Amino acid sequence: MKKSIILIYLFLSFNLHSQSGEVIYEAEMIPIDYETKLKSDTISETQKATLRAIFKNQPKVFYQLVFNTNESFFEKEKVLNSDNNSFNIAETKMGKGIYYTNNTAKLIIHQKESLGGNFLISIPPFEWKLIQETKKIGNYICFKATTIKYVEGRNGKMQRAVIAWYTTQIPYNFGPKDYNGLPGLILELQEDNLLINATKITIQPAKKRIIEKPSKGEKVTQQEYDSLVKKIYNERRKMLKQ
Repeated sequence: MKKSIILIYLFLSFNLHSQSGEVIYEAEMIPIDYETKLKSDTISETQKATLRAIFKNQPKVFYQLVFNTNESFFEKEKVLNSDNNSFNIAETKMGKGIYYTNNTAKLIIHQKESLGGNFLISIPPFEWKLIQETKKIGNYICFKATTIKYVEGRNGKMQRAVIAWYTTQIPYNFGPKDYNGLPGLILELQEDNLLINATKITIQPAKKRIIEKPSKGEKVTQQEYDSLVKKIYNERRKMLKQ
């Protein structure tokens, strides 16, 4: 299926050193055979019916990336008067909070509200494998890159396979969430069965956008945060067994 991306230039000149931009991404789940999984599950038929209804009504979720030559800021797009309170799997997979990147300081921060407080989680950079494989997304030639994301779950660390498609035609090494560090802007990213696509790109060659570094929250590393989550989960599980 062909994808189209809206590209807007607000000025005619193209000056990399004084440029800023904005990207709108849409996130959705790649369809998988949920029915087969449900048939083998031990939950009740009522619960299965509820899950079927959830799987069939999964709207796309939209996110916004703003950037200048050195920094980026990624968060869920604000929607006014939204009355959709249904459970959304893609939104859950995307995670809460905002992501901030600073190339000069080599800094990636995930600010999120969790465990009854606010955290500023320092994210280590990804180690990308660049692959000489290309495909066209909209009017852009994109290159493939892969990496592995490690996520701390209830049963320990889990791996998520990540595939990114970036274009050197837009030479900014930013992307959705905490994914960055490639030789161009990420237009498509797949994290397991979560798919994120750029739908609109706005380039402002003569304007440098001011991006504020998030400052509200307790500063922790990703490892420290994961250990805290695991500790609280284990404590709650022990309390339930008493």
